[in-house]
Amino acid sequence: MDRLRFFLKLAFICNLCFALAEVAQYIDFKGQFSELLKFVLPMGLIFAFPLNLITLIIAIIMLLRHKLRMADLPPYVFVVNLLVLVLQFYFLF
Repeated sequence: MDRLRFFLKLAFICNLCFALAEVAQYIDFKGQFSELLKFVLPMGLIFAFPLNLITLIIAIIMLLRHKLRMADLPPYVFVVNLLVLVLQFYFLF
């Protein structure tokens, strides 16, 4: 359960990078923040979606099998990750 909480929080951080990567596509930075974007773009566009999807599938399966209670997870992170997953499906596919 502690690993799942860790991966939910890690997926949340990657989802923040996903949001920054999507915003970076629409804003012209004119060479500024290039080092930051070199880190944010791969985290947001490559790692965020699969990590978020796998983590949420495992969490939902454990919730449905009653091996885990919603109170054991950080609920705001779980809900935000679900909402971001919907946005990731929209933007990536």
